[in-house]
Amino acid sequence: MPATLVAPHIAPVVLTEDLSGMERVVALYASDMPTRYRYRRGDDASVLNWISQGMARLGREEIRQRASRLAGHRKLWMRDMTTPEIDRRHKVRFPSVRRLGVAEEAASLSISLVGVAPAARNLPVVVDGPCPKCDDAGKLWVNKVIDEFSGWYEEGYVPCWVCQSGGAA
Repeated sequence: MPATLVAPHIAPVVLTEDLSGMERVVALYASDMPTRYRYRRGDDASVLNWISQGMARLGREEIRQRASRLAGHRKLWMRDMTTPEIDRRHKVRFPSVRRLGVAEEAASLSISLVGVAPAARNLPVVVDGPCPKCDDAGKLWVNKVIDEFSGWYEEGYVPCWVCQSGGAA
């Protein structure tokens, strides 16, 4: 009886353009991607398969929710506005800082392999907990300078740029 060669089976890639960069980070974090992974030439299929695996494990809605909160944490962190409570919740969701960094690197690589559709770029930014800027009021009192030479300004409420911006940084 002849011997049959068995090649390792790679699951079909179901990654489409409808995943944002942050959603890919969350999917990679949830996958079997090694925590100490470093990209090597020819690993493209593995990265895309890990994203598919993470999507299958968490589901589309959970991926989107976690990615929105990750984007919110990044927005606050970049402005040094995180609170201990927001940091604690982030640490519960993503306990390994190293794994999160590796997932971010691999996700950025995946964008060069499979681009992001314009509709996927509208990921909402969610602050997990009370907004540290407006304390959940959703608005801020501001003085807008209209003409600096004449001293003309207007004051009033504007939407909070942290929690009501709809993703704009």
